[in-house]
Amino acid sequence: MESMGYLYFFLKAGGALAFAVALYFFMMTRGSLIIESLLSRTGPSSQVYWIYRNRFLIWLTDRPLVISAILLFNYRRLTDGVVACLNPTLEGKSVLQASCAFGDISQKIAEKCQREGAERLVISDLVANEITHAKRKLKSAGYGERVRYVRENVLELAHEDASFDYVIVFFLFHELPLRMKSAALKEAARVLKPGGRIVFGEFHRPGPWVLRASGRAFFRVFEPYAAEMWDEFDPVSILNGEAGGGWKFSKKTFFGGNYQVFSAEKTD
Repeated sequence: MESMGYLYFFLKAGGALAFAVALYFFMMTRGSLIIESLLSRTGPSSQVYWIYRNRFLIWLTDRPLVISAILLFNYRRLTDGVVACLNPTLEGKSVLQASCAFGDISQKIAEKCQREGAERLVISDLVANEITHAKRKLKSAGYGERVRYVRENVLELAHEDASFDYVIVFFLFHELPLRMKSAALKEAARVLKPGGRIVFGEFHRPGPWVLRASGRAFFRVFEPYAAEMWDEFDPVSILNGEAGGGWKFSKKTFFGGNYQVFSAEKTD
C-alpha cells in the first residue's frame, strides 16, 4: 500500500509538472498572440511570440534538452541535414541565416563557414534580444567576431538582389501566417544568387495517422499557423510560379515524415 502511495504521488507530481510546462509554452506562444490581438497591437513585432522577445524567456527556453524534446529528439538530425545542404563547399561563399533559432544551428553553420573559408556569414532577426542572444552564443563558441548581425524583417530583407549563395531559414515558416510564409520565401529567393540555394528545416505532413492526429492537436493548441505547412504552403509552387527563375528541388523527411529539410537551388 505504501508503494502505491508513492506511485500515486509521483504520477500526480508528473502530471502537475507536465501541465505547468504546457501552460508555460501556451502562454509564451499562441497565448501571447491572443493577448497581443486583444490589446489591438499591430505591426511585425505583434506576430512574434513572447518567448522570442523577452531576454529572460529566451535564456530560460534555449536549453539543449528542451529544444531537443520539443522536436521529439530529432533536433540533431534536422540541423545536420540543413548543414549537409551547404555543399559542395562554402569557400568564398556568402551565407545568410534569416532569423535566429534556438539550439546550436547557428554555431554549426558558423563552424562550417570558418572551416571551409566562407566569405561572410550574416545572421538576421527582427528581434533585438534574439540577436543579442545569438551573439553571446557564437562568441562563447569562438565564432562571434566572424559573423555580421543585422536587425531586419524577414519579409523585407535589407539586402540587394542576388546577394547570397545560401539562405537558411530554420523553423520559422510554421510561425508565420500563410501570406507571410510566401512573402518570406520570395524574399529569400530575391536575395539569392543564380546557382545559390535556399535551405530550410520545418514541419512536414507525416505518414502515420497517429502522428497526423497528434500533430493537428498540438498545432491547434500551440502553433496556430503550423498546419498550413501540411495543407496550403507549397514552396515549389511559390518559387516556380512567383519568384521567377528556374529551380531544382530536393527534400528529406524524418520521423515518419513529421519533419523535413527542404532545398531549392536557383538554376538561373
